[in-house]
Amino acid sequence: MNRAFTSDDIIKLITDRDKSKHLIIEESDIADTNLQGCDLTNITFKLCSFENCNLTGADFSESSISGTLFRECPMHACKFVNSDMTEAIFRDIDLSDSDISGANLYAAVLEGANLDGIIIDENTKWYRQVPPESGAFIAWKCCSELRVVQLLVPREARRVSATRETCRCDKAKVLSIKSIDETISYDWAQSTVDPDFYYERGKWVEPANGFEPDRWKDSSRGIHFFMEREQCIAYQTV
Repeated sequence: MNRAFTSDDIIKLITDRDKSKHLIIEESDIADTNLQGCDLTNITFKLCSFENCNLTGADFSESSISGTLFRECPMHACKFVNSDMTEAIFRDIDLSDSDISGANLYAAVLEGANLDGIIIDENTKWYRQVPPESGAFIAWKCCSELRVVQLLVPREARRVSATRETCRCDKAKVLSIKSIDETISYDWAQSTVDPDFYYERGKWVEPANGFEPDRWKDSSRGIHFFMEREQCIAYQTV
């Protein structure tokens, strides 16, 4: 069961702590609290939730917010330098002008978030788009009966990804369809999502229901693919 902190409790816990020691707060609900500009460094918030908290300018550097939910929280100009932001949920949150240098955002949810002016560096993980920004490239997807489809994504195709290995595009050509061990070739493969959608060797395909250009809408419209063959197989066989 999650622990619900009062506003006074969480402020006292954070401000009175020994900042040389790592603080762990697990499965806790934090609501209606003003933490504007607060020093939240060197803290693990594991599977917590922040609701209706003012976090503007708060500093989460060197902290972990893995799996934490933020709802109705102003978070303009926050610092997440070297933070573990994996699987954190920032849906519709204002993160403008925040610093995520060195942070790991794998599987973080950024749909609807305001990311204007966000600061990244070469060590920021899983914020940049996975597929090449331009040019043609080879991609992979796994279909029903574990048939592995090799795709050519042309240079004119739109392509996006969010914060995982999964990517989407609006056009591709089927180059080959093979079994996982590559010993059998097929002429066609059936989509695992839409039983009426087929990939046929040598033919171009476009998503039946159109393409969603917003990269942060991860499980949305488009031809879903991976950049590596092993990734698509692992995803389908988990």
